[in-house]
Amino acid sequence: MKKRSVKEIKIAILKILNEEGDLTLAQLERKVNTGFLTIKSNCEELETFGAVSITKKDKHLATGRPYFIIGITKQGRDLLKRL
Repeated sequence: MKKRSVKEIKIAILKILNEEGDLTLAQLERKVNTGFLTIKSNCEELETFGAVSITKKDKHLATGRPYFIIGITKQGRDLLKRL
């Protein structure tokens, strides 16, 4: 299996968020089929450029642990159209 480039992973993240709406990091990890740290670092970089928003929630109902919600922004949708 060929290793995907960073660009391919970022595009996959934007496409999934555009199609499915806001997701947690864990949900994105499963849907993009890559590791948690890879998803987290790519989302943080996309947030730096305004393509996604990251919102920290204090408590997950099932686990009681903090979690993050990732959403695509208008700028992210515009970027996706140009790719």
